[in-house]
Amino acid sequence: MSRCALVLWLSVCFACAADFQAANQPTPEYLELEASFHNPAEGWTALFNGRDLSGWRPQDYAPRPQRPWDWKAPVLVALDPMNDEALVHAPPDGATPVAMLNNPEGKSANLVSEREYADVELFVEYAMPRHTNAGVCLMGNYEIQLYDSVGVADRDLSVTDNGAIYAYRGAKGRFGGSPPRVNASRGPGEWQSVHIWFRAPRFGPDGKKVENARFLRVELNGVEVQRDYELLYATRAIPPWEERAQAPLLLQGDHGPVAFRNIWIRPLPAEK
Repeated sequence: MSRCALVLWLSVCFACAADFQAANQPTPEYLELEASFHNPAEGWTALFNGRDLSGWRPQDYAPRPQRPWDWKAPVLVALDPMNDEALVHAPPDGATPVAMLNNPEGKSANLVSEREYADVELFVEYAMPRHTNAGVCLMGNYEIQLYDSVGVADRDLSVTDNGAIYAYRGAKGRFGGSPPRVNASRGPGEWQSVHIWFRAPRFGPDGKKVENARFLRVELNGVEVQRDYELLYATRAIPPWEERAQAPLLLQGDHGPVAFRNIWIRPLPAEK
């Protein structure tokens, strides 16, 4: 048997051994909001249609080498039974919630929404294996870190942990940012949720920024981990574009294996 055939055969075996139905149940946070998501009066829009990558495009990585646009959708995902640093996938079964999944190396192009947004409320479910890293980047520039932080004590949480507001990049390295208040992480392969209330930066008639963006509130798995954090500027190492009044949502898929599903967005309610 050739090496490629062996790898394919092993992948199929691992996928068969995974319990995809058990691994892909809705999170409690989604179930709590499900009726609202499907009520047109609430104003939510689904950014993943459960069929394909419509509404998304790859990030332009210039000046770095372009990552491949090879996300799989729709799929069921589970933690690899033989390797907790990897995810396996299977075709939809018609009843279990489906996802979109980057390549096994975790080096796919970041997902960029075709629509642009300003003040929003955003809900995203994600699943990652052990020792992986991803992010939800409002307006492409302001990142909520997604990370395997299971077992990290609250007192040791940093800006690289799950639910953190990532640090700024300066001439002498990273600074600032906001660690999560508590460690609300779930285990490798488990579906998690991040719920974000975000206010975009404001710009004057001359195009100059007059007010910084803010994360008003962030909940990780139903637990508040951030409150009213002002963003001086982009938290990305290489911002995909300049700060502006409206910009796309960006989901990071180039730092490790990750799956996303149940992505819902709406204009920020006035009371938030």
